[in-house]
Order: sequence, then C-alpha cells, then structure tokens
Amino acid sequence: MKRLYIVRHGAAQSSYEAGSDFARRLTSSGCERVRRVAEWLRTQSDMVPPERIIASLAPRALETGEIFADVLGLTGDAFSKVRELYSGGANEYLNMLVKSLPDEVSCVLVVGHNPAVSELLAALTGAMAGDYRMRKGDVACVIFDVPDTGAWEEIYAAQGKLERYVIAASV
Repeated sequence: MKRLYIVRHGAAQSSYEAGSDFARRLTSSGCERVRRVAEWLRTQSDMVPPERIIASLAPRALETGEIFADVLGLTGDAFSKVRELYSGGANEYLNMLVKSLPDEVSCVLVVGHNPAVSELLAALTGAMAGDYRMRKGDVACVIFDVPDTGAWEEIYAAQGKLERYVIAASV
C-alpha cells in the first residue's frame, strides 16, 4: 500500500520580520510544536515511517522537514528540497511526487504550504475543495490501494483514503 504524509509547515515569523514571504523561518514555538507532532507520530504503534521526505525550499517548510527527518532518523538522500513546492498548486505537488519517487519507495512525507497542501488532501481523497483547511503543523496521512512496489503513477487513478489526521495544536 502506498502512503503519503502531507504536512503543512509549522508556525512562522511574519513576512515583515523576515523581509519576504519566501524567507520566513519557523518561530521557536513553531519548532517546538512541529517536534512534538513528529515525536508523537513516531510513538504510534501503527505509524508507518516515511522512507523519504520532500520539502519546499522555503525556510519554514525546510525547517519543518528537517525536524521530521531528525525525529524519524532520516538522513542524506532520504531528504529532498524542491523549490517549486513554494508556489506550486496541488497538481504540481502530485506530479512532482509521481515523477520523482522510485516505485520501490512506498511511503513519503511531503512538507509544503497552503492552499496547495489542503487542496492536495482534498483531491487525493475525493473531498470537495474547501473541505480541508490544514493548519500550521497539521499532518494528514493518505493511503492508496496500490502495492508497496507499485508505480507511483497509479495514484492518479486510485482513490486515496484519509488514514489519519493530526491536529498540531492538540498534540
């Protein structure tokens, strides 16, 4: 079964503080909350750990991905940075995942921005646009009835199922 964790970056400083929207970094409370969520997920007995993490190159998303990588023990080639996730929409996220992931990878975590992450979650689960509004630090896990070693392109036709949704503020 293919599995995709969709993560919205943690709470970040304002554009004014950072000098631009792209340059925004996580606040200290944003870092702490993301770490708590990642540690909570790691302790869940049914949690399938991702084999790869892909994050937007925007500092707040990159830092969120790095925290997840640290907590989950992923290093080196298991962590990718993709600039296009900063401004891309749900289709760009999905196409990037399908084109960049080797079929032997069965579980991946992607860190990005709204509205794209919320739209991606809705599109993959067949929900109406606007049904999901991921908040900062939230994590959604979508599973697909595609074999672990099946082609990622099969998720285009597969209906995803929301396996878990973690509200960062509740962890």
